[in-house]
Amino acid sequence: MFGLSEHELASLFGVQRQSVTEWREKGLPAARVASVERLVDLADVLAREVINTRIPQIVRTPDAWLGERTILDTIKADGPEAVYAYLHRLFSYDNA
Repeated sequence: MFGLSEHELASLFGVQRQSVTEWREKGLPAARVASVERLVDLADVLAREVINTRIPQIVRTPDAWLGERTILDTIKADGPEAVYAYLHRLFSYDNA
């Protein structure tokens, strides 16, 4: 998802990299399922709208509409919902 390393994924969720490794081996803790599902949904939206190989670059590129933050920074600070608003504006035909 988003072409993230385990370190980047851990940073996104505010956990240690070892936690991400444990999630892969033992499964997600129940308390993390909803937040991971929201990110997977966000990744699906991007996959439908842009060329998949560009997604890692897109999520790491600062944008003025995000206050010069990246999509990843915005997710970390404000959650995925803030990115949905950005994507709606970005993919809208009327973004004047």
